[in-house]
Amino acid sequence: AELWWTILLLVLFSKHDCCAMTSTCSKKSALVTGSTDGIGLTTAKNLAAKGYNVIVHGRNEAKIQAAAQTVQKFASEKTGGDGVSVYSINADLSTIRGSETLASQVKSLCENHDLELSVLMNNAGAFTTDRKITSDGHELTFAVNVISPFILTSHLLPLLLRQKSRIVITSSIAQSRSIQDWKDLTYSRRTYNGYESYGESKLLDAMMTMEFADRLQNAGLGTDRITCNCLHPGVVNTNMLQAGWGSGGISVDSALDQTWLCTDEELENTTGKFYVRRQESWTQYSAGERKKMWDTLADIAPDAAAMWDFKWM
Repeated sequence: AELWWTILLLVLFSKHDCCAMTSTCSKKSALVTGSTDGIGLTTAKNLAAKGYNVIVHGRNEAKIQAAAQTVQKFASEKTGGDGVSVYSINADLSTIRGSETLASQVKSLCENHDLELSVLMNNAGAFTTDRKITSDGHELTFAVNVISPFILTSHLLPLLLRQKSRIVITSSIAQSRSIQDWKDLTYSRRTYNGYESYGESKLLDAMMTMEFADRLQNAGLGTDRITCNCLHPGVVNTNMLQAGWGSGGISVDSALDQTWLCTDEELENTTGKFYVRRQESWTQYSAGERKKMWDTLADIAPDAAAMWDFKWM
């Protein structure tokens, strides 16, 4: 009898069973888009080290699997890895269907594994010096940087509102001061300028953040339920920086501001803000410009926009 009791204890407390090792499996989870390299991978690693189950996202299967292994290894080295799981999803965020598919896959993953989506880190980004048009007919930078986080955030609202959560969107101090032509965001008439397109996309990301925060508040969903903020992640020596501006800035491993905005307890009740170097930055976007932004995205993705009437609650 004593032998069988010993065997039972060994099985129950095996390191392969995260629930037994930690009393209860951690349910809090984070989706980090574009997390196969750069700032996204750094954020995914550090969220896992803080005890979040992490959903790694990318569009190259080999890179996704390598990133997932890197995140798991980092978490194990920092915490022993107990109770933390790393998942991976392949989705192309340059298309509306791809963004909707990612949202659907995240929902299924959370339901199947009893996960709570506590953090949505809209990190994926694009920059190109040449005008590229997606299969939906949108300019690539605008599609990935703006349309995708709009769709993804909107469709994941039901998951995010099941527990206290944070939405974070990557913007930039490189954002434009204004949109030059609201009717030509695809640059079909304007001469294409990759830096201008990128700057406009980051301005729209900041506007979107403020609009999301206000709509949540106006629906009675206060900061005790959900927050939405954006940030400039710093000048970081990523592949994107090197492609557009040349090498420079801090190392990728030192880019921790996104992790800070996703997790810092002092930001528990902060929403609708834009942070630069962990300091609130003054921003002002007119109601008229924000309405143009919303109407533009609602025309492109009406199903996503409809989520903000909260009739599904």
